[in-house]
Amino acid sequence: MAARSRLLQRFFRRGDDGAVYFVVPSGGASHDKCATLLDRAAYHWRRGENDRAIEFAEAATKLDPDSDVAALMLACYAIENERFDILGRLLERLPQEATAHMPFAALRAVHIAAMQEISRSDALIEQLAAHHRNDSIFLYARAELYRQRRRWEDSAEQYRLLYELQADFPYGHVHAAEVLTAVGRYREAIEYLNRRLQSQPRNADVYHWLGVCFESLGETSNALQAYREALSIAPERYQTHLRLGTIERNIGHHVAALQHLRIAFNGMPQDIECRRQLVATLVETEQWDDAAALAGELLAGDSPRSDVEMILAIVEHASASEALNRRIDECLLANPDNPWLHYAKGVVSLRQHHYLDAQSSFEESIRRQPSVEAYRGLGTVLSELGDIAGAIAQFTAALDLDRNDLASWRGRCWLYLRAKRPELALADAVRMIELAPDAGEPYYLHARCLLELGNEADALTSLTAALQRDPNCTDAWLTISQLWRKQGEYAQAIYALKQVLSAIPDHVAAHIAMAETQLALGRYNAAKQHIGRVLQLRPDQGETLYLTLGKFLESRHLYSRALELYEDAIERYPDSGDLRFRYGYVALKSGALHLCSRQIEELVTLDPIRAATLRDVYTAFTQPRRER
Repeated sequence: MAARSRLLQRFFRRGDDGAVYFVVPSGGASHDKCATLLDRAAYHWRRGENDRAIEFAEAATKLDPDSDVAALMLACYAIENERFDILGRLLERLPQEATAHMPFAALRAVHIAAMQEISRSDALIEQLAAHHRNDSIFLYARAELYRQRRRWEDSAEQYRLLYELQADFPYGHVHAAEVLTAVGRYREAIEYLNRRLQSQPRNADVYHWLGVCFESLGETSNALQAYREALSIAPERYQTHLRLGTIERNIGHHVAALQHLRIAFNGMPQDIECRRQLVATLVETEQWDDAAALAGELLAGDSPRSDVEMILAIVEHASASEALNRRIDECLLANPDNPWLHYAKGVVSLRQHHYLDAQSSFEESIRRQPSVEAYRGLGTVLSELGDIAGAIAQFTAALDLDRNDLASWRGRCWLYLRAKRPELALADAVRMIELAPDAGEPYYLHARCLLELGNEADALTSLTAALQRDPNCTDAWLTISQLWRKQGEYAQAIYALKQVLSAIPDHVAAHIAMAETQLALGRYNAAKQHIGRVLQLRPDQGETLYLTLGKFLESRHLYSRALELYEDAIERYPDSGDLRFRYGYVALKSGALHLCSRQIEELVTLDPIRAATLRDVYTAFTQPRRER
C-alpha cells in the first residue's frame, strides 16, 4: 500500500484548482514511461472512463511491446468493453509464441469467438483446459466465450469458479452480472456489481446493471436511484435513459418519462423498443400528432398485436392519420402474412364504413391466425351489414378462444337483444356480471334483457345496481328515467335525465325525454326549452319530435296540452299534413270542433286523403249531436 502511495505521488500532483494532473518524466527508461501510462490507464478505469483507460493502455503497449502487464491490461479492458478490434490489433502485434501460450492464448480464443469462428475458439479453449483449468485468465476467457454464445448458465458457472479461485480478480464483474440477470439470479448479480464498485465507484455500466437488477426484483426506488447515478456519470448513456424513462412511464411520471425517452430516441433512433416506449408515452398523454409522426416504423417487420392496437388508437385520434393509414397498406404489401396488419386494415376500413373491405381484412387475419380481436371485428361488420346470425356466430367463435373476454360477451348480448332473443341475452348478461361484478354496464344490459322479458321490477333493481357501480352510465340513467315516468315518478325521472344532460349536454334522447316529462307536469315553457335544443341539434327531425311528444300527451289524455304543442308545431311546419291531422284529431276529441274544421280545410290542399279521413271522423262524431 505504501509503495502504491509513493508511486502515485511520483506521477500525480494536485493543482491549485483541486484537479489531479499527471507528471510524465522527461527522461528515464521506456518501462518507466510505460508504468506511467498504465497508472493513467488505471486511474481512468477506476473513474469508469473506459475509453480513456483503453487509450492509455494501448499507448503503453506500443511504448513497451515487451510488457506483458500492459498487454494483459489492454486485453482485459478491451474484452470488458467489447472492443474486439483493439484486442485483434494487440494480438497481431504480440509475438506468435506469446499468443500460443497462456494467458494470451485464452484471450485469443475470445477474439476468435467474437469473429464468429466458434469451432476454432472451442478447439483452442479445450486444448488449454487440460493444463489450465484452474487458471484465472482461462476461467475468465471461457466465461466470455459462453457469454458471447448466450450460454448463460455455463457462463455463470465459469464466473463462479473464477471468483472462488481469485476473489480479487479485477475484471468481468459487469459481464457476470449481465449473465446472471439473463438467468434471473438478480441477487447474485448485485453482489458482483457491489464488488466492482469497490474498485470502480464511478462506473456507469455498474450502476446501469444495478438498476436492471433492482427493476427486475420490483425494487423501483432502488432502480431509479441506480439509473440516475449512472446518468450522473454518463449523461449520454442512452440505454439507461430508455430504462429510466420506461420506469417513469410505468409509475405515471409522464413528464420525466418523455424527457428521458426523447434523449434515448435521439441517440438510438433505430431502436424499436425505444420508439415503442416513446410512442406509448405520447399516446398516454394524448399527444396524438407527435405519436403519429413516430408510430409508422413500429409496423415494419413482424408487428405484434400491442403495437398495432396502439397505432389504431393513434389513427382514431390524430389529425394527420392518413399517413398512418397509408403506412398500414405499405406494410401489408411487404408483410402479407402478418395477421395483425390485416386486423389493422379491417379496423380502419370499419371506421370508414367500408364494410366489405373490413370483412375481407378480418377474414384474412383469422385465416392466418384466429384471434379474439379479429372475430369481434368480423362480428361487428356483419352486424352493420344486417347479418345478425352471422355476427352472433363470430362473437361465439371469439368466446370459444377466450371465455373471459368481456367485450365478446357484451357484443353477443346486444346481438341477441336485436334478434329478439332476450332469454339468451340474459344468460350473457349474467356471465358479464360474474366477470365484472364491480362494473356498471353488465347490470345495465341485465336490466335491458329483463325489460324485454316484461320484468320491470327486477329491471329497476338492476339499473339501480348499475348506477351504484357507475354513476356515469348515461344509458342506465336514461332507461331508469323511462321506468320512473311510466310509474308517474316525474321528479325522479327529471333527476335521472339531469344526470344524463350534465354528462352529455347535447344528448338528443335525454332532451326529448325531458320535454315529455315537463309536458306531463304541465311545464310547457320548460318543455319548450328542451324542444328548442333538439331542433337546434337535429333540425331534420322536428316534425317527428312534435309528433312523438304529441302522441305521448295523447296517451295520457292530456288533450289541451297536446293542442298547445301541435299549434306551436304547425307554426313551425305549416305544410305538415301529419301534424295538421293529429291537431285536428285531438281538437275533435277535446271538443274544439271549430279547430278541427279549420284543419280539415287546410288538409284538403295538403293531403286530400287525410282530409277525407278526418272529415269522416268529424261527421261520425257530430252526427249523434245533431240527432239529439
